Amino acid sequence: MGQIIGAAVVSHHPGLVQPKEIRVQRGNGRDSDLIEGFDRVRAKVDALKPDTFVIFDTHWLTTSMHLVAGAAHYKGNFTSDELPYSMSGFPYDYRGAPELAALVEEVAKEKKVPARNVTEPGLPLHYPTINVVHHLGRGERVLSVGTCQTAQFKHFLQMGEIVAEAVKRSDSRVVLLASGAMSHKFYDLDHVPPNPRVWHPDNVSDPKNRALDMEVLGLWKEGRHDIVLDRFPELEAAKYEGHGAHYAQMMGALGAKSCRAKGTQLSEYENAAGTGNVHVWFDL
Repeated sequence: MGQIIGAAVVSHHPGLVQPKEIRVQRGNGRDSDLIEGFDRVRAKVDALKPDTFVIFDTHWLTTSMHLVAGAAHYKGNFTSDELPYSMSGFPYDYRGAPELAALVEEVAKEKKVPARNVTEPGLPLHYPTINVVHHLGRGERVLSVGTCQTAQFKHFLQMGEIVAEAVKRSDSRVVLLASGAMSHKFYDLDHVPPNPRVWHPDNVSDPKNRALDMEVLGLWKEGRHDIVLDRFPELEAAKYEGHGAHYAQMMGALGAKSCRAKGTQLSEYENAAGTGNVHVWFDL
């Protein structure tokens, strides 16, 4: 019987795969703490020895159904159409999790939930998966889960439940990775960051959003996911990345409002183009 053995919210923005000298320059002489934060997340992963990552990808926007990427292997070079100057010809090479993907579709059909397994190896990928695998992957199988843009909050929780049941039916040891930002309101093209260190939280686009992110981090630390989920309309109003689906689907897999997994912040809370970014690990 398979098991979910760990979970985390992790950042993935393209600045994290730029050369170190560029990151340090943008940081006014200091690198993004999210880089060392990945090492701290990896230490948590190493202690558990999973064989599979399930990555809730906030950029893989699907329509009318949930999708998982179930090919056996993914290899190629990625150029971002959004930010090609940050990611161009970026190589990726990792194993998929086809057996788990097939189980997701099996469970979804049983429960009459519109979720399907995409086995085409040429499926276009997105950097919330590629960047996280780059920083955290050590040969684990990887299953990417999309963000259905026609889903509501309840549907995200339901898809998380589907994933959890599929894991249970498998032989996998799984770490869930919710790959996305917290508040996700970009600043305008003519915006001048108030702090010379680009990554500084003062540069998050809206002070109200930054304050909400701080409240959520405090609730995660206490394991009060019930309160955070009850406040989901506030998260959506703050434009949490991917409609907040990365966090909601992960919570659906962990028991939703009954989950009391306490969060350990493994990086500083940082800005990226106006958005709030952080790594938080949840012990299960």
